[in-house]
Amino acid sequence: MKNKLLTESIWIVAFALTGSCLQAQDLGKIGKEKPFTFSGNLGGGVNFYNSNETSYTRDPLTWNLYGNFTPTIYSVSLPVSFIINQYSKSYTTPFSQFGISPTYKWIKLDLGYRNISMSPFTFDGQSFKGAGIELTPGKFRFAAFYGSLNKAISEDTTTGHLAMPQYGRIGYGAKIGYGTASNHFDIIYFHAKDDSSSIKLINQTLVLRPQENTVVGASFRFTLLKKIIWTGDLAGSGTSQDMSAQKVKKDTLTKSLDKFLYNFMDFRNSTTSSLAGQTLVSLMLKNFNTTLGYRRVEPGFQSLGTPYMLNDVEVFQWNAGTNLANGKVNINANLNDQHNDLSKQLESELHTNTGSLNLSAMMGTHASLSIATSAIELKQTDGTTHINDSVRENQVIFNVAVTPSFNFGKSTVLQTLSPSVTYSLLDDRNVVTSPTTNSKTLTAVLNYSCMFTQKSYSLNGNVLYNHYEQGINIYTSYGFNAGTSMQLLKNKTLGLQLSAGYMINQFSQGNANNNITGSFNIHYSVNKKHSFSAYYNIVSTPPSSSSLQQKLPYSVTTTNVAGGLSYNYTF
Repeated sequence: MKNKLLTESIWIVAFALTGSCLQAQDLGKIGKEKPFTFSGNLGGGVNFYNSNETSYTRDPLTWNLYGNFTPTIYSVSLPVSFIINQYSKSYTTPFSQFGISPTYKWIKLDLGYRNISMSPFTFDGQSFKGAGIELTPGKFRFAAFYGSLNKAISEDTTTGHLAMPQYGRIGYGAKIGYGTASNHFDIIYFHAKDDSSSIKLINQTLVLRPQENTVVGASFRFTLLKKIIWTGDLAGSGTSQDMSAQKVKKDTLTKSLDKFLYNFMDFRNSTTSSLAGQTLVSLMLKNFNTTLGYRRVEPGFQSLGTPYMLNDVEVFQWNAGTNLANGKVNINANLNDQHNDLSKQLESELHTNTGSLNLSAMMGTHASLSIATSAIELKQTDGTTHINDSVRENQVIFNVAVTPSFNFGKSTVLQTLSPSVTYSLLDDRNVVTSPTTNSKTLTAVLNYSCMFTQKSYSLNGNVLYNHYEQGINIYTSYGFNAGTSMQLLKNKTLGLQLSAGYMINQFSQGNANNNITGSFNIHYSVNKKHSFSAYYNIVSTPPSSSSLQQKLPYSVTTTNVAGGLSYNYTF
């Protein structure tokens, strides 16, 4: 068993050593740097966890080994890393990536695993494995790539893994424009297509259809009078959800967008098209700035080059900020209005309105004040059907936090006292659901810290009070935490941290156990190359009463203990 684990670990290291990600390197500097350098670190650790609870949330013993190496050849860095732990033997497809982006003057090549940002609605946040080029001679702007976007993953019923199968996907795109970073206009094209023959599906009932997607867009940024900045993005997308669907002819299409996109892709019975766009106008003055924004993404809009995009949404936004009294007072405000169901085809429409107002002020050399307020309104209205008032969502959430801070003491002893009060209110305007959803929370914290600068020693502590009400349920907690940290030995190479806390909990509908917490951390370094660390944490919940403990000593008393050791070598 040990030999098998060792063999698998060696393979993990081998794959990791061949998998790396290179940053852009300027070839013009080759020959001016050292021919070869090598740096990195190696380390490992072991952690334990023990609890008397019936179900563990963590493994009782874990370990890990890691390494990071960065050889450099004539300024070209080749970073490499690996990680091995007790779960390594379960990995059947070790993850590896390799990429390099050599640069010479205004020419940049992207080879291997790379990413080129074109625009938020066309290709952004998606890596590819292939080749790309970026050219910026003068004000001319050009970028293009071709490569694999998705790795083919076949369905596997033999290993017990539940990995979702996916088709291999090839994508390519191009961006051409004119201008500078502050003033430019770009036109973007992106196309992606699944390879339906790249995987085998064993479960014939699994619904997995190969897709094809084309996005054509534009992006711009203009700076006017050095004070006004106008940016915008617009894109039209056509997506075939099933490439096996029958093709359609252009003369059968009625939408102008469909006819336009027909020039770039095959239209099928499963093809849908939609638009997305956004724009921002910002005014930047010396002591004041403001921004107006609008964003609209139609239902069904999709780009296979931009993961996690939310569609069927329209957003209006405004924010502003100003500073007064020579920058000692800063005020920021924000308003946001958002809703869905742009096509008016959903059963209901959800409106979300948010607003915030924040103030920070320096009240002197040793005092400051921060006030933050926010409000959120969630309102559900009828769509294609009438919503029963008993389930209609109509809520408002208020929140306000006030945090002053005071600094005092000498240069050798620095002290900080920071009280904080936060109040939150959930107001449910639905008379049916409000008795069980209305709630309010009051939290008060008093933080104190004291640092002895010449002795590398500090003390810290806080007193906390929390009161939460929801219907007839009332929860109250209050208690304290105290701790200390210090750096010892001649070169301050030994660091220690200690903390302890006790919380008293009360519940209006029954007993609530109190909590005891404690932690200990130590760190020691040698010659800035070797470092050792250890930690120990405990959280204990004693019984509510001694009589109850005698009857149910295990069900009402819980203790969780965690600790670990680690070592790191830097070279």
